[in-house]
Amino acid sequence: MAQLEIPLEIDSLDSVRSFIEKQAGAEKAEEVVNKLKGLIDQVKDLPDDEKKAYLEEFGGKLKQVKEAVQEKIAEQVQFAITVNIIVQLVVFALLLILVLWFCVFIGRKLYRMMTEKERKQAEKKKLKDERKSKPSKQKDGKDSDKSKKKKN
Repeated sequence: MAQLEIPLEIDSLDSVRSFIEKQAGAEKAEEVVNKLKGLIDQVKDLPDDEKKAYLEEFGGKLKQVKEAVQEKIAEQVQFAITVNIIVQLVVFALLLILVLWFCVFIGRKLYRMMTEKERKQAEKKKLKDERKSKPSKQKDGKDSDKSKKKKN
């Protein structure tokens, strides 16, 4: 009968350690890794028939745990993607609002400036027209006074 291999290797234990360190801390990670090493050693000492039965049972449970972890990670990734999309939309909306506010502010300033300029030009034209009309009236008035004097 061929020697049955234990599916957990040192690389797997290192990845388990790093995963648990991120989730629960270094102390808990060392504890779990030590327990896993103890289980591996116990399985190695079992007779081949018992080892095969244990590995099949353990493999099934390990598969269930692996699927559960994958589902949990998939949920977390989906949540992270959703949050990222929402954040991007909020940032885009804020930038859009800022640009629109800036355009409205500049447009309002330009409108006020142009209407003020038009108003001043209208006032200048009005003053100019008034100045033109006043001297002609005065000339008319002086001429009529001179003509009156000549008649006298």
